[in-house]
Amino acid sequence: MFQEMVNGSIAVLTKPSAQTFEQHERDNLVWALIYAVIASVINGILAAITWPFRMGGIRAQFEAQGLPSDVIDATLAQQGNVISLVLGGIFGTIIGSLVVWGLIYLLGRAFGGTGSFGELAWDISLFSSPLAVGQAIANAIPFVGFIVSLGLTVYGVYLTYLAIQSGMNLPAQKALYVAIILFVIGTIFICVTTGFLAVVTLLSGGFAP
Repeated sequence: MFQEMVNGSIAVLTKPSAQTFEQHERDNLVWALIYAVIASVINGILAAITWPFRMGGIRAQFEAQGLPSDVIDATLAQQGNVISLVLGGIFGTIIGSLVVWGLIYLLGRAFGGTGSFGELAWDISLFSSPLAVGQAIANAIPFVGFIVSLGLTVYGVYLTYLAIQSGMNLPAQKALYVAIILFVIGTIFICVTTGFLAVVTLLSGGFAP
């Protein structure tokens, strides 16, 4: 089954179309989740490899700002460790995937879609899992990595639109409506989350001794 998903990923990534998704579509929620978790584990391994460099970069920035060593050590300790990142990534992937897939499924049903939840999850996992690994690799590359990651994100949005057509059996126009609504919801969520974290950071700094 894993090899079947890999073959499906190669097909939809290199020949993106609703027809390609249909050809490789399966109604299998369990393997859709397994595929997403495998990608999360790979990302965890990549994080473990780049962890020392990341911590070294953060320490160098703090030292350049003239912060005391004890403050730097305490701040770095709050970053967690590789194991917690991997485990958190796995559980976060499972919960996050189910929430996102569920939202897309409900929107698709609202527009008259007849596809099953397992089919939709399979279709989305075919491209989202390898793209997640690709973005993790790109993010580890200075300067150029951001551009590559942005390109993969845009490509992922387009593939989501195609997967909605196939997984929910929707015409192109209705699938586009679902994709637009999903994009708006995602944008609002990111803005609210970013704003909340900014407020928490400011308050934490304000109460710091």
